[in-house]
Amino acid sequence: MSELVDVLDHELRQISYRFNICGFVNQSGDVYPLGSDTKVLSTVFELVCRPVIITVAKKLDYEVVEPVLQNHYPDFSLVRSVVDSEFDPPGPKFPLARSRFEKPKIAIDVKTTYRGAGEKFNYTLGGYTSFIRLGSESKNIVFPFSDYVKHYIIGFIYSRTATQKTAVSRFTYTLENLASIPLPIQDIEFFVQEKWRIAGDRAGSGNTTNIGSITGTLDDFRNGRGPFESEDEFLEYWRGYERTAVERSKLYSNISEFRRLKQNRS
Repeated sequence: MSELVDVLDHELRQISYRFNICGFVNQSGDVYPLGSDTKVLSTVFELVCRPVIITVAKKLDYEVVEPVLQNHYPDFSLVRSVVDSEFDPPGPKFPLARSRFEKPKIAIDVKTTYRGAGEKFNYTLGGYTSFIRLGSESKNIVFPFSDYVKHYIIGFIYSRTATQKTAVSRFTYTLENLASIPLPIQDIEFFVQEKWRIAGDRAGSGNTTNIGSITGTLDDFRNGRGPFESEDEFLEYWRGYERTAVERSKLYSNISEFRRLKQNRS
């Protein structure tokens, strides 16, 4: 799978100019400038990545499947078709005809964040109470979790130049004065890494049930300097990670406590 990482990394380095996105345009030619809203900017990064991932997939003989439902993991599934087989019809729970594709699939998720005061940053990496749990592997996911053999994160880090959620200095521009529209972000860098290698051992984003990444430098993310020794350990840890601090106090709340618990049980 390192070939996929190498090709993705190469292709992403060729498109840095595409991130000079300054706004949304309607068919009348009005341009609505971007502000600092992180949700909007995350969508922009995903849109720019989309043609790159499709290009990479074609080079490596994959097809790309995207979610048809909101809030389903991953952003992109790389799959290979099965030829001359009986296909299961799609159903209401799983709109895609799942058996049309071979089982080994690759998940790619796009994550973004902005620089703070220091060099270190972090992400949230998706929920730990849905598809990674045994018995729930088809919850909020495009294909069953066990169908995926690899899970990759394309992570972006940027500096904000816009200081407000919406660009208020001017409401709209025209296509003729694109060059005068201020860019909301700059100094964009990225990495491509397996999810388990950059996952941390604590939940992210406050009280929500999301896996938190490591808090580290870009070099830490590029080299996958997470606390887990293997993907199996990562999955076992997060499958058993409890939802509340009270529940976690009875079992474990970090990797050291988890390993100690396992050692005592053996």
